[in-house]
Amino acid sequence: MLKQLKKNKKLYSFDLFDTLIYRPLKRPFYVFDLVECTGVVNYRFPGFGVFGFRRWRVMAERVARKLSKKEDISIWQIYRVLGWVVLNPGKVLKQELALERALLKPIPENVRVVASLVDQGKQCCIVTDMYLPLWFLRKIVQEHVAHGINIFASSSFGVTKHSGNLYKLVAEHYGLDFSEIQHVGDNHHSDCIVPARLGMAVNRMPDRSVRDGSSSIFEYFAPHDDFQGSTLAKLGYSLVGPACVAFAKFIKDDVERRGIDKVFFCARDTYLIKEAFDQLAPESTSCYLRLSRRALYVPAFSCHKNIERLFERRISGREFFERIDVVPTESLVDLDPCKNKPLFMQALKESDFFQRSEEDATVLLDYLKNQDFSGNVALVDLGWRGTLQESLKSVVGKQCKMTGYYFGSIVRSEEMHGFYFNDCAPRRRFSRIFQALPVFEFLFTEPVRSLKRVCHNNGEFGYEYVDDEQQKQIELRQEIAKGCRQFIEDYGRVANILHCDSRLYLRSLDVLFNRYLNKPDAEIIEAFDGVGHAEGFGGSKYAQIVNKEAFTFSGYRNSYWRAAYVSTAKGFMGFLGRRLHSVVYSPMVVGLIYKRHGLALKAWRLKRSRA
Repeated sequence: MLKQLKKNKKLYSFDLFDTLIYRPLKRPFYVFDLVECTGVVNYRFPGFGVFGFRRWRVMAERVARKLSKKEDISIWQIYRVLGWVVLNPGKVLKQELALERALLKPIPENVRVVASLVDQGKQCCIVTDMYLPLWFLRKIVQEHVAHGINIFASSSFGVTKHSGNLYKLVAEHYGLDFSEIQHVGDNHHSDCIVPARLGMAVNRMPDRSVRDGSSSIFEYFAPHDDFQGSTLAKLGYSLVGPACVAFAKFIKDDVERRGIDKVFFCARDTYLIKEAFDQLAPESTSCYLRLSRRALYVPAFSCHKNIERLFERRISGREFFERIDVVPTESLVDLDPCKNKPLFMQALKESDFFQRSEEDATVLLDYLKNQDFSGNVALVDLGWRGTLQESLKSVVGKQCKMTGYYFGSIVRSEEMHGFYFNDCAPRRRFSRIFQALPVFEFLFTEPVRSLKRVCHNNGEFGYEYVDDEQQKQIELRQEIAKGCRQFIEDYGRVANILHCDSRLYLRSLDVLFNRYLNKPDAEIIEAFDGVGHAEGFGGSKYAQIVNKEAFTFSGYRNSYWRAAYVSTAKGFMGFLGRRLHSVVYSPMVVGLIYKRHGLALKAWRLKRSRA
């Protein structure tokens, strides 16, 4: 912008909103939706609430303008009209101003231009068509732009830029001809056409509004301009950030209700959730616990000593040895461990597995003690079966009472609490996530490699990682984190003003997951092109998340993101695939599949407990 300013001008005037400061919202009137979310609006008649506060607020402003004899009005006039609809207009007005102040942020590159002009001794002022009071605008300008800059606001003078009269007042105030002034703003008519007709030089800023028909609280917030070149950063802002905030709010409320002392967030899937939690509950004690299923698997065995757990699922011989970090016996790698237990047990006895299990357990207990993992604690994980919680329970025993919090769980347990779905219910929410589970996990995974084990060297704890991922893929997750952190910061500005319950958050997430996971557009799918996913402890099942091959039933069964797979499939088979997908992931079919799965899981757990 600085390069486009003419050097021979005696006055540089700037629009304020969306030129020097902005709200991180797609449209200005979404502030009114947020006002309603504070719970402060008290309608005169119950039926008025059906229309929503935004409609009443917009209507009141229009009526106030009709009633006014001046070109513009103040917010006080708007709320005098709104008093016909709400019982407490003064309190609602105060809440709107509080939200405005919390939301407003500077546009750094443009504010730097103003600072540079002031440093050069140039005259600068702010000219804005705005109903907000002058004292409020002064506070905002002093906080985000600069001190000592004159503000010409239509709410104060009763004339507008739109008519040109506010520009005339500015020129008269400074005793300047219009040709000696340059104006900078974003509105095509008020900031460009009108001042240009008067003879002023103009510089138009890009329009920041996004017209997309948002209908839920998280959709009101707009990704920053910095993210325009990164689809994953925008996805981090528009999907991961809201999911983290909603889940963190659920944890915060339940932890406070239960009186839990400490909250531990487990690596690698909850690092962003912890950042959201710390923003929403700064007074709580939280800790990032660098653990993984793999890092717990070997030490947990020395505590429960249950041989059957080593053979608990259908895995290959190679994966059996990968899990326990033992060099595989070549003659056993292609055998089924469950059908050849004596051979595999003999291989373990010939290795250092049992001794290493004892040593790793000692280190792990020291690590947990160092992290003060004791007493009444909350354990946060992304999901799904609570295996990490079960392993920790085996290690720490009765010295710790754990309450598990999961974004979603697929098992029933009094010690585990799922947020988005619990014990696979509601099924419609469960199906949204599980048809794209690797994508969902990738979005939340910390940009580091998988943890192999916790070490203890020279009095300090260290970590061994598995070299299971390319650096380029890790960097992609850094883009997601950048967007997510920006949303957490933007929403965190108003989080403590709003009073939203979990139901509102859940409904908002439904919209986002449908858009980005169930019906992804080509841009989202392309962002995951080349991204791989490995399942199992040793990554024995590795494949690309996005499968662009022609549709086949086996391809659909093995696909890591089924909605994307069928959406890119062409021809009759593609049409058939989309119909198949809509049936397979309908609530009724998902319920039948996972009810059977749940019964099998309960039978397995009963067998294990008896062992």
